[in-house]
Amino acid sequence: MLRKRLKNPIFLIYLLVVYVILQFSWWLYLIFSLYKKTYIDQTILEQKKWMLFGEGSVFIFILLLGVLFILRAFKSERELARQQENFVLSITHELKTPISSVKLYLQTLQKRELDSEKRNEIYDRSLTEINRLDGLVSNLLLTRSIENATFFMNKQSIELASFIQSKVELLQKSILRDHLVELELTPINFPVDTIGFESILINILENAAKYSTKKSTVHIQLTENKDVITLIIKDEGIGIEKAMREKVFSKFYREENEMTRKSKGTGLGLYITKYLVEQHNGQIQLEENLPQGLKVSIQLKK
Repeated sequence: MLRKRLKNPIFLIYLLVVYVILQFSWWLYLIFSLYKKTYIDQTILEQKKWMLFGEGSVFIFILLLGVLFILRAFKSERELARQQENFVLSITHELKTPISSVKLYLQTLQKRELDSEKRNEIYDRSLTEINRLDGLVSNLLLTRSIENATFFMNKQSIELASFIQSKVELLQKSILRDHLVELELTPINFPVDTIGFESILINILENAAKYSTKKSTVHIQLTENKDVITLIIKDEGIGIEKAMREKVFSKFYREENEMTRKSKGTGLGLYITKYLVEQHNGQIQLEENLPQGLKVSIQLKK
């Protein structure tokens, strides 16, 4: 037990702080004892005592402040290490799952004689898994581009309502196939990077489907006023606690432990989404969707 604690840097810091405070207190005591022998005048002795007290207080304050900063740095590093470990586990799982699924489908086609309906069903499932794998790799490459500041936005003016509707129709064959989708879209022309804006839609809608029950409704609304275009996506899922709504935009952040997780994901989706929204001169907010679920609000300034 002691050996384990001695390997803990935080425990060693506490031990060092206690030692420094004890040593400092002992020095103050020795100095004050020397002053008592040196100065007979009580007024001067009182002044020296307060001088020692003031200098000692400043020293203790600076020491404790330094320890606080060190502990915060250790906590941040430990949290980052935990998130990176989770990320490695999640990316391994996310890569392995679609590959294993497609392999199984191909083996099924190879070993069995199936009617055309069954074959088409396997083709559709295989394509879904490959698209999922493609999306995962795209997110990884996009994250690398963001970190290296090499991501390039190629904006062009498009009709947003038609663009969103076409993407939703494709997603209803995959991630949204078990959900009802309600569209309330106002025709709006606005310059966007089509690849980036598609990634925004996919990441948000994938989360909406992932954390909602089957047959629940996903509502998508697009409106505009004089200065702002607003895209709102609402689901009827489990939502996100208010205290967690800023943390989920951090890279690698996932509430679940990868060893016991129940949902898919790598912790990159919302990190990428926030970056892309900001590159479109916008802001993204997470709010509660009463009576149940999450409301994602994206505001793009004209």
